[in-house]
Amino acid sequence: MTYSPMQRRDIRLLAGLRGISFLGDSLAMTALFLRLAPLGHAWAIAALSIAGTLPLVLLSPLAGQVVDRVPAKRLLVWLGFAEAVVCVGIGVWHGMTATISLMLALSSLVAFSFPGYSALVPTIAGEENIAASQGTMQAVQGVAAVLGPVLGGVLVGWVGQSWPLFIDAVSYALAALATTWLRHDRRPSARNTIEHAASDKMLAGVSFLWNDRLLRPLVLTTLVFLLALNMINVAEVFFVTVTLHGSALAYGTVGASFGAGSVVGSILAGRLDQGFVRLARSVLIAITVVGVAMTAIGLVTRVGYIYPFMVVTGVSAGIANVAFMTLCTVRSPEALRGRVFAAIGAIFTGDQIGATAAGGLVLTLVSPRSVFQIGGVVATACALIFGPIALRASAQAHARETDDQGE
Repeated sequence: MTYSPMQRRDIRLLAGLRGISFLGDSLAMTALFLRLAPLGHAWAIAALSIAGTLPLVLLSPLAGQVVDRVPAKRLLVWLGFAEAVVCVGIGVWHGMTATISLMLALSSLVAFSFPGYSALVPTIAGEENIAASQGTMQAVQGVAAVLGPVLGGVLVGWVGQSWPLFIDAVSYALAALATTWLRHDRRPSARNTIEHAASDKMLAGVSFLWNDRLLRPLVLTTLVFLLALNMINVAEVFFVTVTLHGSALAYGTVGASFGAGSVVGSILAGRLDQGFVRLARSVLIAITVVGVAMTAIGLVTRVGYIYPFMVVTGVSAGIANVAFMTLCTVRSPEALRGRVFAAIGAIFTGDQIGATAAGGLVLTLVSPRSVFQIGGVVATACALIFGPIALRASAQAHARETDDQGE
């Protein structure tokens, strides 16, 4: 890493405050699920989940366009304070309709802030530090994902369901304030109307991912991989508690072991070389390891045997995530990154929604153990099918880059 003092300051500031924001989100979602669960309406839980994810898909074209046209700090500061206000509203109004409606409003704002921060990070870190900055941000998010549900449950039992929402509101406000303290800013580039005039469209991010010969097979591989992983997540609670007769504590610690592994994997991936071949190979190897580990979990007979496989799965998933995001960042033109990150968020959020529904359907047909085995085999097979295509494209891209430098 070759961060300047100013870059290091801004990355640490952004990572710390974004980590607090991620933690606040996790606290809030735990509190909201606990708020709606006693009502006994399964559709209310489903509606809350949809309200928290669907705007990320539907608003992604507009969000990417706005992020690429408006200075980042100005946009993110206003979004942060607006998110804080909505969180206060969710904490004050407890009705089911109000909760779901305000969650829809909050996720609509997040649809803009997610690609905004994602595009700002490489601007701060510099092109040569993209992998390191992605590793740092993903590791912070992983820590929040591990701690959030536990702290959320404790807070709800201790101070009630509203305070986690108020804490989340404070986290958004702090993130907005921290953004004003950043020395770096991402501003619309004049190249957006010259070099990339043909790409100056809302769906340019999706078009770029599809038309890039290296990213297309990796996006397809990652889509199938996440589909399998999210289907397994649906089956996990039944596999641990019903098939293997594990306790609720065992289920929680199994999830925590995956989260801890993903933090380690994100940190390790931050040290990767940013060459196309190395990054593509890292994504494919990591997905293959996850597939094999998930297949192996489907064969275990005791809960205790799951933990080492879950740690390995978490480490590999963390590496795959950081390597994939780094490759997308390195490959995409700077002026297009808002739309590229918005497209990535929309594609994988839609994949998550579909996988959750598919997981519930598959569980009605086969056992939880079979879901693990099927998901693991599918993820591994996908990496082996699309892997050679991606590696060939990455080698060609590396060769062209070398030729250009030689000239």
